[in-house]
Amino acid sequence: MPQTKIKPINVFGFDLGNTLINDVRLSKDAVVDLGDWLFKNAHVKSKEVFIASYTRINHETKKPFVSHTFGELEFFEKTFDELAVTTISASASLDKYRQIVMEKIHPDKNIVDAFRLLKKNNKRIVLMSNERSCRVDAYMDKTKLAPFFDAIIVSEGIGVEKPDLRFFQTALRRFDIDGKEMVMFGDNEVADGACKQLGIFFVLVTAYKDKRWIWEDGNPYQPDHVIDKINPENMAKFL
Repeated sequence: MPQTKIKPINVFGFDLGNTLINDVRLSKDAVVDLGDWLFKNAHVKSKEVFIASYTRINHETKKPFVSHTFGELEFFEKTFDELAVTTISASASLDKYRQIVMEKIHPDKNIVDAFRLLKKNNKRIVLMSNERSCRVDAYMDKTKLAPFFDAIIVSEGIGVEKPDLRFFQTALRRFDIDGKEMVMFGDNEVADGACKQLGIFFVLVTAYKDKRWIWEDGNPYQPDHVIDKINPENMAKFL
């Protein structure tokens, strides 16, 4: 019998938060710095109470198309209402918070070198993130990674979130491939792992993984492979 030819993996998909960047630490550190700033400027009576309130409201908000890392106006509105903050607007605080977040983001040499390796081997790269478009745009502008990507797919932009299969189908259509020609790297066995339903190879990235940062509903999927971080050594395994 003739052997079925195995198609090589030509498209490498990457989640953003807690895969390419440590969003758990980034968000936590930014909230602490904002709490310090609000307290020093006499907008809150206790920075610890502000941090606890904001963090709880952020984590309790489970709805599509919000950025738990870049912040939402409603997070600050609810926090300030709870704490009776009246000397600064929620909008101004969101702007300050996002400024702090962006100051903490720097290009990651490991990711740059990993993407260079993939491009050298003629692989296509796609970002696949449940995020706000403004957050992704800001990240790309700060890290200068945009030229590496052949496509950027953001949930807010297409109106569906992972684990909805339509999210992954967007990538397959964009590159005119079937699932077996693609690999998805992500920290979330529910959201990212759902790609397996379409035959996409799922690699779990664990270095920044935090179970508290899973808001999507659905069943977790067993990864096909597990790595710690996105770096050249780990990418070489899939070439």
